[in-house]
Amino acid sequence: MNRPLIALLTDFGLRDSYAGVMKGVILSHCPQARLVDLCHEIPPQDLRAAALCLRQSAPYFPEGTLFVVVVDPGVGTRRRVLWAKNKRHSFLASDNGVLSWLEDRPRIYRAVENPSLRLKPTSRTFHGRDIFAPAAAALAAGASPAILGPAVSPRARLELPTPRKLPHGRLRGQILATDRFGNAVTSVPAAAAKGRRVFFRGQALGPVRGTYSAVRSGEALALVGSSGFLELSVREGSFAGQFSAAPGDYAELE
Repeated sequence: MNRPLIALLTDFGLRDSYAGVMKGVILSHCPQARLVDLCHEIPPQDLRAAALCLRQSAPYFPEGTLFVVVVDPGVGTRRRVLWAKNKRHSFLASDNGVLSWLEDRPRIYRAVENPSLRLKPTSRTFHGRDIFAPAAAALAAGASPAILGPAVSPRARLELPTPRKLPHGRLRGQILATDRFGNAVTSVPAAAAKGRRVFFRGQALGPVRGTYSAVRSGEALALVGSSGFLELSVREGSFAGQFSAAPGDYAELE
């Protein structure tokens, strides 16, 4: 018998007990579940970083994986919790657009409204424990998604920035997120970056490189990362730290 696989993606970090408590709730209701910590270090309330992480990661998981995404700036408000399904996977997430960047967009949605699936009392600030985890456990134990609530359409959408065309054939891309190495992941896909020179705040980073070792230690460069997007990096250093680069900043290509 295949054991159900649940992947957890949160901004809870690892210092506190939040992620561990969610696991405890899931395993209390569905001991046979397999739990994968996809990431708990999403910057607090950073929906774009969560959406990018999910886009990059989901294709590598087995068919049937349930992704539980708790990056939820609207926790405790009237925003809905959704169950969604695409061709290979299913998702539990708030209706805040965090599923918008998936390449295989979900086509089926349900609102998670069944009060019998919630822990009591239900906290206004920890829906990951009281709503997401019990719903995930019920699904992993074999419950039909229909038990969650009615079919709905999502209300929120998070637009994936696309490179902007500038005069003289230049392109402007936006930094979407930075990773723990300080690499800045931009919105420029690999095909659009090919054969171009890259600039950040007027400083030339040179042509798009193939590897970090194409420059000397401490030098900045641009290359296509494992995400398939152009990344701004410093060999053996942090681009984000050295250039004070942050999501929303722009890089230009010519």
